[in-house]
Order: sequence, then structure tokens, then C-alpha cells
Amino acid sequence: MKYLFSLLLLCQIIGLSAKERVDSILSVLDSEIEHREIYYQQKEKKLEDIKQQFRYVKNQQEKYNLCNRLFNEYITYQYDSAYSYAIQTEEISHRLTDKNLSIQADCNLFYCYLSTGLFKEAYDMMRSIHVANAPDSIKSEYYQLCMRLYSDMSSYNEGTPFNADYNKKITLYCDSALLYTPDHTFYHQKIEAFKFSVGDNEKKIQMYKQMLNDYDVCPHEKAIIYSMLGRMYIGMGDFEHAIYYMALSAIQDIRSATRETTAKKELSSYLYGKGDVLRASRYIQIALEETNFYNARHRKMEINTILPIIEKQRLTLIEERKREVTISLAVMSLLVISLLVTLSIIYKQMKKLKTAKQSIQQQFNEISEVNGKLQESNEIKDQYIFQSLYGKSDYLDKVENLLKKQDRKLKARQFNDLQITHKEFDIKSERENMFSSFDQTFLKLFPNFLTEYNKFFRPEDQVILDEAGNLPPELRIFALIRLGVTENERIAKFLNLSINTIYVYKARVKGKTIVPKEEFEEYIMQIKKGI
Repeated sequence: MKYLFSLLLLCQIIGLSAKERVDSILSVLDSEIEHREIYYQQKEKKLEDIKQQFRYVKNQQEKYNLCNRLFNEYITYQYDSAYSYAIQTEEISHRLTDKNLSIQADCNLFYCYLSTGLFKEAYDMMRSIHVANAPDSIKSEYYQLCMRLYSDMSSYNEGTPFNADYNKKITLYCDSALLYTPDHTFYHQKIEAFKFSVGDNEKKIQMYKQMLNDYDVCPHEKAIIYSMLGRMYIGMGDFEHAIYYMALSAIQDIRSATRETTAKKELSSYLYGKGDVLRASRYIQIALEETNFYNARHRKMEINTILPIIEKQRLTLIEERKREVTISLAVMSLLVISLLVTLSIIYKQMKKLKTAKQSIQQQFNEISEVNGKLQESNEIKDQYIFQSLYGKSDYLDKVENLLKKQDRKLKARQFNDLQITHKEFDIKSERENMFSSFDQTFLKLFPNFLTEYNKFFRPEDQVILDEAGNLPPELRIFALIRLGVTENERIAKFLNLSINTIYVYKARVKGKTIVPKEEFEEYIMQIKKGI
């Protein structure tokens, strides 16, 4: 179990590594696709430079060489131009009356027909070319074209009874090509690997990888090898390696500005098989774009066979995602509405809480104010109760002494002395003492009363205390008001004055004040007790 667990963990790590490698190479491919126009512009510039030379050259041999070079540049880039220059190479070879150049020009036309899927024309051209007396290099090229013709026909007619015969022809033409291709060269090894097209895939994979190690080949040839490796791996059911190598092939095709290619079409098919529909759709669209530019008829047919399948699945996937987005938006809308309702409720509750808090604060302030007034009232009462008790005690002592004295006089029948003792008790003086005691107690409770009171008048109308420190009668009225005695009858009774006199005093004071007359008593009530 321990070894089995280790083996499973190793397989998991290897699988993760392969997936990361595929994701990485597909990211590179996506980047190259974004910049593919740069490679195409470089290709166009290169073609324009050769065309400039071709226009001005006079020597027919040089003209043929440049025309053949233009053909080789266009044969993987754009069929119509390649075909045009293939025709021109044939015309120039006729003017030069060079048989080998003529065979080379026929091979160019043979290549053109192959590239655009004109198999009947390619087959007729193959049969019309005679290479018995041609150089080995032309023979090698010719037999390689024959290999490709039967290979393309085999792929096109896959699953038919003709395949077995086509595969035999591939092997025969591979053997012929090998005879005229120098040993220990890239092309010799490439033909040997191609010969295994119906053989062992693992053997072919080793051969192609060995070629990449042994030779420094151009991007176009690398693209072909990577494409073959991808096909080998897909034949073995290894999607990860198939996608990896087919992506490498597509990258090399872009870098070499090759438009006659199947890499992107094959890659989209592999990705579709793996479930990556969106990427498969993108690559098949680009493959169709390049095929339309190149104008390869058989490639268009191949792409149009798989394109509707991928696009149908892509549209289905898009519809599913739209439904998911619609559901998500609906859920989000409900959540937003719920949030807004919740926020509205919270806002209302906060508003109520704020109102309640303000109400509580207001009540608290009112209670504090009432408590302050009660405390002030209690202190005033305490002071005046103490002063009243003390005053009454003193007053009772005087009355008691007076009564005792009168009693003695009556018992001694000293009637004349009774009048004298009666005069000893002076009511007016007692009342003045009471007022003086009231004033002292009030000023003790409100030491700043006179100062604050005088602020309500001009300097010349301000009040001062007499020498004994007593309040003037009119100020004593407002002192009683500050203590809470607001009824004129009670004020008049306490001060031993008539109600009219109280009104006169009030009117006289309010006539001199600098504050609003109707608010004067409110100003009096605002004078604070204590220091």
C-alpha cells in the first residue's frame, strides 16, 4: 500500500507538470497570435525586396533564380502568387532551353497543385515529369513530392480501401527519395522517419526528437517535425503531449509566416476533445483565416468539417454561461434589493434611535434643570427656614420678656408703666430687622445678584446697597421673584406694601432697563445662585 500510494502521488505530480507545461506553451502561442501581423509584415518586406531585384534584373539565369526564390517564399505563404511564379519559372526555363531547369519548374507546379488540394492535376503532373537524367537533388525533391501526394491522398481518403495501396506507394517513393538524398543529413533522416508513417509510433517519436537534437533546422522544418510528433502522440491517445507539440508547431508556423499549415486546425481538434471549446474555437477561426488567405481548397474542406461542430458547442457553452450570468445577476439583484431593504430598515431604526436619544437627552436636560432648580430651591428653603426659625426664636424671646414685664406691672397695679412697656416693642423696627435678615440671606445665596442685575441697566441707573448692606425696596421685589415668589399679592404682603405700590416699583425698574421689558423677569430668573 505504501508503494502504491507513492506511485499514485508520482503520477499525480507528473500529470500536474504536464498540464502546467501545456498551459505555458498555449500562453506563448496566444501571445504569438496577438503579434502575428509583425511576422507577416516582415515576410511581405522580404518578398518586396526580392521583387525589386526581379524587376530590374536582365540576365535570364538570374531572373530564373529570383523567380524560383519567390516561388519558394510564396509556396507556404500564398498559393496564387506561388502558382504565378511557378508558371514564370517554367516560361523562363523554356527560354533558357535548360532541361534540368524545366524539370525544376515542373516540380514547382507539382508542389503548387499539392498545396491547394488539386490531387488530379498533381497526379497528372507527377506522371508527366521524367527525372531519369536529372541531378540527384532534383530526383530527391521529386520523389519527396510524390511521397507527399500519396500521404495527402491517404489522409483525405482515410478509412477507405484505397489507403493500403497509398501506404505502399508512400514506402516505395520514400525508398526512391532515400537513394538520391545524401546520407547523414537532416533530409535523409526526415525521409526515413516519414517512411514509418504506418509503423511504430514510439519509434517515429524517437527519430523525430533525435533529428531536433542532431540538426539546427529552420522554423518551417521545426514546425513540420513538431506537427508529426503531435500526430504521433494523438495516435497513442496522449492528449497532453499531442497538444504541447502541436502548439509548438503552430508557434513555429507563425514565426516563419507559414500560412499553408494544419497545426492550428489539428490543435483546435485536440483541444475540443479535451473540452477547451473556447480556445478550440479561436484557433479554428484563425486556421480558417489563414487558409482563406493561402487559398488551399482541401484545407478549407477539412476546416469546414470540424468548424460547425466546434462553433455549435461554443454557442451552447456561451448560452449556458449566459444563463449562469442571468441567474447570477438575478441572485445579485435580489441580494442588492435585500441589502437596500435592510439598509432602509437600519436607517429608519437609526433615525428612531437618534430621535429617541435626542428625546432622552432633552428629558435628561430637563430633569437636570429641574434637579438644579430643586436643589437650588432646597438650598434657599434651608437657608430661609434656618433664618426664619432663628428670627422667630428671637422674636418669641422678646415677646416673652415683654409679657413677663407687663404681668409684673399688672400685679403691682402699675398701669401707667404698661404704656411705657408697650412702646418698648417697636413693630417697625422688627420688620426692618426681618428685611435686613432676608437681604443678608439672599445675598449669601446669590452673591453675584447685584452685579448681574446691574448689567441690565445703564451705569447711571444701576443700584447700590445702603450702608448697612440692605437691598432697596424695588430690588427686594425682584429678589423675591428670583426666589420663586411671583404673585404680586404675596410680594406685597411680605414687604408690607400695597399691590399698586408693587406695580409702580416694577414699572419704574422696567422703564430703565436696557433689556426687553417683557423679558426682564426671565433675565432675572437666569441669574445663577452661588459664585
